[in-house]
Amino acid sequence: MSDLAEVRFITDVAGCRHFQYVEQQVWQCADLDVAPHHILITVAHHGGLLLGAYAADGPVQSGGMVGGLLGWPGLSRQADGSWRAKHCSHQVGVLPAWQRRGVALALKLAQRAAVLEQGTTDWVTWTYDPLRRANGVFNLHRLGGTSCTYIRDFYGKLTDGLNAGAPTDRLEVDWRLHTPRAQAAAAGTKSAIDWQTAGLQRLLPPPHAPVLQFSAPVLAVPVPDDVDALRVTAPQALLPWREYMRAVLEHAFAAGYVLQDCIALPLHGWHYILQLAA
Repeated sequence: MSDLAEVRFITDVAGCRHFQYVEQQVWQCADLDVAPHHILITVAHHGGLLLGAYAADGPVQSGGMVGGLLGWPGLSRQADGSWRAKHCSHQVGVLPAWQRRGVALALKLAQRAAVLEQGTTDWVTWTYDPLRRANGVFNLHRLGGTSCTYIRDFYGKLTDGLNAGAPTDRLEVDWRLHTPRAQAAAAGTKSAIDWQTAGLQRLLPPPHAPVLQFSAPVLAVPVPDDVDALRVTAPQALLPWREYMRAVLEHAFAAGYVLQDCIALPLHGWHYILQLAA
């Protein structure tokens, strides 16, 4: 398999069909849950972004596509009731055999460049399951995104292989493309922040009751290493983790903390890092 994937804009029906194949393989979803090709082609031709990452040895069924991204221009209502333009990034998926090889990063950086080239906004948002540690590392640590929004059961009941039987709680990521962290991430520069010297308060994981009294400028909130493995080996632990994360993050956001990072703390495992906003 090649390590090089070329990112291209998808603008034709054949490309939309290939995107649907990737979508089904990544999310293990039924035909009913696949984005209709007429919606995809409409988005692609009216300011949205439909991107495919292609490898020379990619699957024949997908025309060589090994990953895809879907997003479109959106609006967000502000506290004063006005609307602000943003780019709504809905899906990024990479076929299992090509994961952890830089394909998702290539897609997101291509999205970043395209959004900036459009010139209407430098703000991109998307959601992800806060229990998915790998997504937290990618969204926060690698891309330089942040979050201060927790949404309970955002999508309602889903039946795909990644979400079936679980509440669809989501974090909304804010990727502000001109911030120093996002620019450094785009340039491939590693974060120089040492959170452990920033007055960090470390919370204990389930089955400990969530601590909801915060006194430190920086919080370290534990996150499971691999929620899919946990689903197989200890499914009874999933709901306590969900309830724990929901309680801690909702309370922290209400208290003025912003989710900044997802890192491994030596001897303590993976943690979200939240910082009290200035």
